[in-house]
Amino acid sequence: MNRTLKWAVAATVAATLLVVSFGGGVIYGRLDTSHVTESAPSLESAVRELRGIIQQRAYEPSSDTSITAGALTGMLDSLDDPYAMYFDAKQFEMLDEMNRGEFYGIGIVVTTKEGIPTVVSVIPGTPADKADLKAEDQIVSVDGLERDTWDLDEVVRLIRGPEGTVVELGISRGESKPFTTKVTRAKIETPNTESEMLDGSVGYVRLYTFNERSADSLREEIAKLENDGAMGLVLDLRDNPGGLLASSVDVVSLFVKDGVVVTVKDRDGNEETHRASGDVATDLPLVVLINENSASASEIVAGALQDYGRAELVGMKSYGKGSVQQIDPLSFGGAVKLTIARYFTPLGRSIDKVGLEPDVTVEMELADQADKATDVQLKKAIELVRYVD
Repeated sequence: MNRTLKWAVAATVAATLLVVSFGGGVIYGRLDTSHVTESAPSLESAVRELRGIIQQRAYEPSSDTSITAGALTGMLDSLDDPYAMYFDAKQFEMLDEMNRGEFYGIGIVVTTKEGIPTVVSVIPGTPADKADLKAEDQIVSVDGLERDTWDLDEVVRLIRGPEGTVVELGISRGESKPFTTKVTRAKIETPNTESEMLDGSVGYVRLYTFNERSADSLREEIAKLENDGAMGLVLDLRDNPGGLLASSVDVVSLFVKDGVVVTVKDRDGNEETHRASGDVATDLPLVVLINENSASASEIVAGALQDYGRAELVGMKSYGKGSVQQIDPLSFGGAVKLTIARYFTPLGRSIDKVGLEPDVTVEMELADQADKATDVQLKKAIELVRYVD
């Protein structure tokens, strides 16, 4: 290489380094690699060292509480478990409230579609209902905070809050111009069920979630519908995100007298079977509605009823969450949730990342559920239950 070319190359490299250094604003402090070893540091020493650097050098050092939460979240992230999560003490209390069937929020069921929070359904009579939120509304901001993609748990935490406080939501609705709406949070007592008689002889009952009260509420609704002359039942599990494993077993027990409801297998291959209690509520013909938002405990129920031939499934393929999470309280407050096992239907089917295929597939937009006149999935279920012997 001639001398001129060497200088040109050197100048180009130097200019590139200057651009990177000044563009990134990076300062290398006391970079001494003589002590670096190839062996991984212990967790305790690594956390201690990084904590010291943050406290001594960070322009805006975080609190020990934030550092602890970040460290715990990072450890859970290493599992590649999409359901693993750290709850601080306040978040853990909110989770416990939800499992009891009550919490403080606005009254919507929400999911994420391609990272965008989307309203699945609005609970009647809640602040969200009064604010005229609708199924398929996309939440583009929460109290002015925007994200390119959202984590569902973060959205839920931001929307929930103390009774009487206000949350401002940015909403995108179809072709309409995006708008903001302020919703006052209230105590939400999650309705376990909604029921009515349809077409004179079909009892319709919707189960919203699987909490401690779900099976008892469903039993009461079934008895009421039978007293009103129901000759067949439609159980609506659409948009039901699941909940407690024990609750799903209790719900199946309302329709199946005996047998395994679900088998849980841990990482060592150990199996735990959950059987029907024998306390059946009805033997009426049954059709179960499912869709792409029916998950977890909903899939346990639908899968068991399908395996036993107790019910036909109508709608769309379910979500495909066939794993079991355990919540472990921490000694210093809060809790961690992580996947500990997978569940299998009575016939040994794994639903995880696969979902349940309905016996009769009926495609439909979520928004069409709001009006029974446009709910073609429900219409098909009513049609089928009339002909079940």
